[in-house]
Amino acid sequence: MTEVLDSLNENQYKAATTIDSHVRIIAGAGSGKTRVLMARIVYLVNTIGVYPSRILAITFTNKATNEMKERLIHLLGEDAYSVRISTIHALCVRILREDADKLGYPKSFTILDSDDQRSILNPFYRELDIDKKSFPVNKVIGFISSHKMAHVDPDEAENYVQTEDQEIMVKLYRKYEKKKKEMKAFDFDDLLLEGNHLLNFDREVREKWQNRLDYIHVDEFQDVDPTQYGIIRLLTGPDTKLCVVGDPDQTIYTWRGASVDIILRFDKDFPDCKTLILNQNYRSTQPILNASNAVIAHNQSRIKKDLFTQLPGNEKIHVHCESDDDQEPLYVARLVKQRHDQGVPYANMAVLYRSNYTSRAFEKRMRQAGIPYVVYGGIRFYERQEIKDALSYLKLCTRPDLEDPQQFSLDLAVTRVINQPRRKIGAVSLQKIQDEASRRHINMLETMRHSEDLTGATKKRCEDFVHLIDDLRSHREDYALEDFLDYVLDRSGYMNMLEQEEDTARIDNLKELKQDIAQTVQENPDTTLETYLQDISLFTDRNEVANSDHILLMTVHAAKGLEFDTVFLVNFNDGIFPSLRSMDEGGNAALEEERRLCYVAMTRAKKALYITYNRGYSYMLEGNKLPSRFLKEIPDTFIESDAIQTRNQPQKPILSSRPKAGHHSKYRKGDLVEHTVYGQGVIIKIEGRVATIAFDHKIGVKKLNILHPSLKKVVS
Repeated sequence: MTEVLDSLNENQYKAATTIDSHVRIIAGAGSGKTRVLMARIVYLVNTIGVYPSRILAITFTNKATNEMKERLIHLLGEDAYSVRISTIHALCVRILREDADKLGYPKSFTILDSDDQRSILNPFYRELDIDKKSFPVNKVIGFISSHKMAHVDPDEAENYVQTEDQEIMVKLYRKYEKKKKEMKAFDFDDLLLEGNHLLNFDREVREKWQNRLDYIHVDEFQDVDPTQYGIIRLLTGPDTKLCVVGDPDQTIYTWRGASVDIILRFDKDFPDCKTLILNQNYRSTQPILNASNAVIAHNQSRIKKDLFTQLPGNEKIHVHCESDDDQEPLYVARLVKQRHDQGVPYANMAVLYRSNYTSRAFEKRMRQAGIPYVVYGGIRFYERQEIKDALSYLKLCTRPDLEDPQQFSLDLAVTRVINQPRRKIGAVSLQKIQDEASRRHINMLETMRHSEDLTGATKKRCEDFVHLIDDLRSHREDYALEDFLDYVLDRSGYMNMLEQEEDTARIDNLKELKQDIAQTVQENPDTTLETYLQDISLFTDRNEVANSDHILLMTVHAAKGLEFDTVFLVNFNDGIFPSLRSMDEGGNAALEEERRLCYVAMTRAKKALYITYNRGYSYMLEGNKLPSRFLKEIPDTFIESDAIQTRNQPQKPILSSRPKAGHHSKYRKGDLVEHTVYGQGVIIKIEGRVATIAFDHKIGVKKLNILHPSLKKVVS
């Protein structure tokens, strides 16, 4: 026991041995909080003589639970097996197993995992004739979970229905809950909700559990949500001491229910608590900590602390600006190679970004540079559903090639997007189309054009789909390639579908796909729709060799709890980090969470931190990029001197940096032009070969290919 306490610094020692009151431990990044929790439990058992089973430690992941158990076994031996260490979900299972009958459930109730939830929902798709592609099961499960945790039952959810899609989701929600109750089963959300309900409304159960516990410990307390906190408070009896460990500066999960106010106001809920701060860092060098401290100090909703370290190392923060979105990942790839050549394994490096959609450019450049990489905790860009859908629509607009004159290759694209958005063409009808196409030796699109087997409403819907594709094909040459994507997504109704669902992540990915097309055309002006799709297919058809040494590409959220020798924090631009939504809609609270996220990103680095951004044109932001406002919060003294001048350059948009697809001097802004379909209009903007033209008010403003023969200049 003496060895455990002797290994602690002064503040850690106080946190481990303060046991006469409730305790709030504010544990900075890399400050050894798990070591303190272990030392505290060992101190309670070996020095104070507390019986192990009267100590509870709550974690929030199975991984953290197992790690804590293993460490405690090493320190306590056999006594460790009696200490109650579990996730909060597992704790609720114990509570419900003993007294579920008081809620009308058997004590042997079934616990549903995600596969079980899918199995329950699957028959309802057939029963209600719902297309799974339009309503993915995981999305429905998320819909159900968010409503349940907000205490919105199916009846109340029905009152909020505004669209047909929402109505279908509520129907699935209602059937799911009905079936679950018939099975006498609980899903993971029920474990928390029903556990909280039982403790709250049954005094006998509540006091039984309170009388079993003398000390309660909660790890990662900054991430608890109100329901979880309610359970913790109900378990804390009048003679129980509660110790919570967390860092309000790392509260980054408010979008899934966490509230920074819970840890900040803990001393109001437990007035006799003592607050202890762990601010010695055992991970990062001092320059990294200095920069991180400077950024997070701008938040108001926090408990003040400055991290310091005794670790060696004085490498300053590297800040670098590139001219456009394409050069930044090239710069990062070169540095990754350089540090790897200097002896840093790829596995000890990470590229961190604010949002998943920004992975695209870095994936591409890592692959081209021969750098092994893994997208950690996410899906590779070109494998995401909405990207595959968009590329399938584009595939349907391609011309026949010599190897596939009948375009049988279109069939995969047809089956993928025919119900994206939903067109009520069911599985039975699709099978009929496939069978007829096979019999007639033509592709599915041509089969639907003049089907012999389809009748009634289904035949009409299929013909409408064919007419849509014909329309898309007919307008292909009217637009620059990247703008044609916009036309496809708008005309098909796909973008409207995502907007109705308020699925901003998928919309952002599609905007990034447009960025990718524009950059490809900029690099190779001869790019056609066919060559672009061919290049993408080569990129996605990879044959990877198993390699444990690979760099990790991940969002900052996914990086929480991890650490790396070298970190590249990329796309550090306003509107990306902090996100555009937080800047436009979230107010100060949202901006403070973005700053906490930045703090988490920076403190993942142990020895080297590179922050990169670019000033290129962004279709996401609809303008040129500016450096992140958080960059100004890092004092120049903590940054490499050759980067300071770049960072402090005047932040004027570089209008010429928008991707160009060519140039034609025949036209000028203000010219009167004639279009064979739209009639006369006036050019109000020219960017590359894309002209923004204002036509008659019935037509409106259009973006057109200025080189297309349908357009000519009107000579006065």
